Order: sequence, then structure tokens, then C-alpha cells
Amino acid sequence: MTTAPSVRGWCPGLHTPMEAADGWLVRVRPPLGRLSATQAHTIARAARTHGNGLIELTSRGNLQLRGLTPDSARAFARDMADAGLASPDAATEARRGLLLSPLAGIDPDAAPDAPAIIHALDAALAGADTLRGLPAKFVIAVECGGYVPAGMLRADIVVRTQETGWLVVCGARALPCPAAAIAPTVLALAHALAACSGRPLRDPALGARAFARLGQLEATRAAPPTTAHAPCLAGPLPGHATGAALPPGPMEADLLDAVAQWSVQAGNGHMRITPQRAIVFEDCATAPPLPGLITHADDPRLRISACIGTRGCGCAARDVIADAALLAPDLPARATLHVSGCPKGCAHPTPADITLVAQPDGYGLCPHGRAADTPVDNGLSLAQIQHILRGWPRNLTTPRNGRTQPA
Repeated sequence: MTTAPSVRGWCPGLHTPMEAADGWLVRVRPPLGRLSATQAHTIARAARTHGNGLIELTSRGNLQLRGLTPDSARAFARDMADAGLASPDAATEARRGLLLSPLAGIDPDAAPDAPAIIHALDAALAGADTLRGLPAKFVIAVECGGYVPAGMLRADIVVRTQETGWLVVCGARALPCPAAAIAPTVLALAHALAACSGRPLRDPALGARAFARLGQLEATRAAPPTTAHAPCLAGPLPGHATGAALPPGPMEADLLDAVAQWSVQAGNGHMRITPQRAIVFEDCATAPPLPGLITHADDPRLRISACIGTRGCGCAARDVIADAALLAPDLPARATLHVSGCPKGCAHPTPADITLVAQPDGYGLCPHGRAADTPVDNGLSLAQIQHILRGWPRNLTTPRNGRTQPA
């Protein structure tokens, strides 16, 4: 049964919709990150029937639908369960939070045993009736290496391949683990985290505490470093796959229908929804020639993140999607840009080379920072920001007049 819609600010899910300025939000999590063309058509139809027809791809590989009502959100959840896209039980659906390397099982250079580990983890989580008390944002990631290197995904527990085998990473600690033991180890670790109530799961010290509860702390080592350099998923990919990415902002349901049709015409009828807001087409040699998709690796929009802005959020001060599109041609090579409608930074919680935070009279500038950071300058117009981008990455100074200029 779908629970009552939660308060604004809660992480939305299939059974826990969240209110926004343009209606209620719900998310559907493609099972193991994979959609058939039929399932994609079902989601597109549901977006038009139950919502406003807008669909977003999230940083956790979910599809977020907008513009629903409390009643239509419940109907949407039933439709997703009937289509095999979710569990009808809210508790079961909530704990099956797996974030997967998008080329698992098809990249010839990735760990070959990754698919078996992923299926074992999913089955273990589905059957873990006693696993309770974890927050809605709890997620487990599986990184199998290859073209998408290990160290890319952020999660509460990360199963990561390495040259000598597999690691189970939690917080600042990592436990070497044989493949056959990964599912029970991760499940035990999740129970240990649930028992550590009152502590934020992203606290690096919490991993040591959780491993200690399992009696395995002495067997752990320091967690390997993460990386922020994501490979491009637009264009040809290993394993006879092709990718296409979305520019900042939602897509229309009609575009998802067209994408699904392309997966049948040019591929094997299946696609993968990635945390990089891209769609990977299996057994497909050519990206779909569809307006609204990015299919070239040099497109600067691949390095821009933006939230829904005033189009759907009452907290936002500007239409950041439109502003991001205007700024894209001036974005320097290799630089990343985050355009946030408010200091919450929902679309990109980690630092970007250039972060802009919408304000009533322009934008605040946070170089090499997050949206929540204190801006080095405020009230910047788009013309002033374009000037800054064209001079990047020269050092910036803040003159007495309060206007940031290249040094």
C-alpha cells in the first residue's frame, strides 16, 4: 500500500511521493538499472496519464515523474508493480536500493562475475524482512571496473572490484571479500548500519563502527580513494553498446517513447538508465538521432548539472535550466558547471569547478565549491557570468565594488 505523501524535502520514492511546486514527485527504480522497450513505453504512458508528462533522470539512475496528485501517485505505483518495475510492498521496494555500474555484464574489461554478485545482492535485499530503520536515501553500489572505473559511485555501502578481487567499502574502511560472500556480508553490514541509529550514514567514521559490530574491523583496510572524473557515456561504448545523454532538465514522455522504439529498431530492445543521466542502448551500434539527446562526447552540456528551477520548485529563484543552456557555449573545456536554483544543491551535492546559486537579483558564485558554500560574489548577471567563464581558469578577485573579475 502506498503511504501518505511525505513532507516537502523528503527523498521521493515510488511509495513515498513528495510535494513540489508543480505537483507530487515519484521515482521508479528500474530493476537492476535495466528497462525493456515495453517497460519504457509503460513509464511514458504513466507519465502522461498520472503526471504532467515530464520525466527526469536522477543521479541514482532513477526516473522521476512530475506533476502527480496523491491519488494519481498511488495509481502510478500500482501500474509500476503490474509492469514488473517495482515491488507492491513499500518496505521491500525501499530496501532494494542498488546503484550499478552501467556497463556491468556487457563491458569485456569489467569484472566478469559482477552480474552474479548483483543478482545475489538483489535477492538478498528483497528477502531481508528484518532490515528496517535505514533512511530513504540509503543505497548500495556495485562497481565492476572497465570503461567506467571503480571509484565513481557514491553510496552508503560500495562493492568495488580491484585487481586482487572484491572490496566491501563502508565509510573510511574496506573489507576484502570473496564474491560468494559479498551478499551476506553486505546484508550484515546494512543491519549494522541500521543499528547505528542517530548517526548520519555518510559519516566516514561510521564504517569502522559497523565493521566492528560484525567482528571484522581488524580485517579491514583504509578505503581506496574515489574519483570525480566520469567517462563519457554519449556515443559508442564497449560491449557493442551506444549511449545518449540528456541535457540539464527533464524530458518529455514522447522522447522516452521514441528512445524505447529506437532500442527495438537498432538494438536488442533493452536499455540501461545510468547515474550520469544517460541511457545506454544494448547491442546497438548507433545513437538515436533524436532531438533532445546528446550523442557527441564534446558537447559542453555533458559537464553541466542543473535542478528543475522555477519550472517545478518553489525554493528556486530562477529558471536555471534556461540559464544553463545559455551558458553552455562559454563553458571552458574540461570545466564542470552546476547551476542551482537554491543553496540546497539537489542536482549536484558535490563540488563543481564553477557553482552558481540563483538569487533574486542574479547568481552567487562559488568557485570549486558546492551550492551550500558562501559565494565569493553575489548578484551576478548572466552577461557577467559569461565574461567569467570566458576568462576561466584564471584566478578570481573580488574588487571593492563586489563584482568578481578575472585577475
